[in-house]
Amino acid sequence: MNHDVIVVGAGPAGSATAYHLARAGVRTLLLDKQAFPRDKVCGDCLSPRAQRYLARLGLLDAVTAEAHIATRIRFRAPGGAEAGTDIQGDDDLPDQTLVLPRARFDHLVQRRALDAGAAFRVGHVRELLPQGGVRVDGESLPARLVVIATGAALSLLKRTPLAPRRPVHSVAARCYLRRRGSPDAADWGPDLRFFFDHLPLPGYAWLFPTGPGSANLGYWYNGNANLSASAELPRLLAEHPELSRLIAGAEPPSKVTGFPIRTDFLTAPKVARGVLAVGEAAGLVNPFTGEGIDYALESAELAAEAITRALASAVAPDVLSRRCLAGYPRALDQRFRALFLLMAAAQRYAFNPWVFDRLFGRGPAGQGLVDTLIQVCFGAAPPGRVLAPLELGRLLMSRPEFPRGSA
Repeated sequence: MNHDVIVVGAGPAGSATAYHLARAGVRTLLLDKQAFPRDKVCGDCLSPRAQRYLARLGLLDAVTAEAHIATRIRFRAPGGAEAGTDIQGDDDLPDQTLVLPRARFDHLVQRRALDAGAAFRVGHVRELLPQGGVRVDGESLPARLVVIATGAALSLLKRTPLAPRRPVHSVAARCYLRRRGSPDAADWGPDLRFFFDHLPLPGYAWLFPTGPGSANLGYWYNGNANLSASAELPRLLAEHPELSRLIAGAEPPSKVTGFPIRTDFLTAPKVARGVLAVGEAAGLVNPFTGEGIDYALESAELAAEAITRALASAVAPDVLSRRCLAGYPRALDQRFRALFLLMAAAQRYAFNPWVFDRLFGRGPAGQGLVDTLIQVCFGAAPPGRVLAPLELGRLLMSRPEFPRGSA
């Protein structure tokens, strides 16, 4: 075998896995069906938690130098009330988020993997080899392990024991905006903005500045209705009272592009003989926030650690067994299970106008709970902190304040 491990998919999860493996001396081949740089439809936001792992990749300074820096998040509730919170990290998490288009961000991570010693090849993987490895454009490439890092794409996963057991996709759509030089153009400001009004819930629209005069604007829906985010986003651009005001004077938006999102970490299979899933291919997208890059980078490090141990303990050149890889799903559960249980419950029971109007519509009285929720989502506070009985009691007993003329 020319390679011990083949990583299929060179997005953040796959490239970070390849980086850590190559750094550990593992012969690693990184495959992607497209040459880099290439676009990836996403919100482009890098949370404080993601930045912690970019630092461990040696990439944080390079990404920060090119990214838009946001230190505050603003929310618009279903009833029209507005709230905000400063982004708060902890001892090793920064008090900021970064926004960098994925065409550039993914290329930086992919180049980091190659610099560490991973090989790269463009090719479309359509099946795994029974004896270990993959078939690429008709050529067999053997390996002791295949890491699947193909995000929400299921065509390859369906040919493995890691195929999801039920439908797993939520839907999202994105476009880019660029402001004209007219002095009448609205100012988008530096903050990240989330909108929960005048749109189907559970879901939200976002407006994330990507630099001077440019922004990423999108809509995510994670409910049970048969809804097209690609159709909903143009409607919001035309009819949403605040979004339509904000984009007045901007150049026509770029093409609206839809994309699926997997949020099924709690039930998704993670390992089988000769195969392991990482990042969104393991369902690691937050079901309440839609964020996934941070978990992609974290799971990549956990996967590389488990793979390195398995390669050292298994008899060469055998394909790695499920038993050899069992430490990886255990590590994922220890790191993420409590958070995902809380976020799944919040998505199911709390993502509605009644709760959000009270969460964001109480002014200073509700600020503490808003701050805590965002800290939990970004990994700066333990999941249990958002369940403080006193704060939840105040939320349930409160009456929201609606702006004049709103619902």
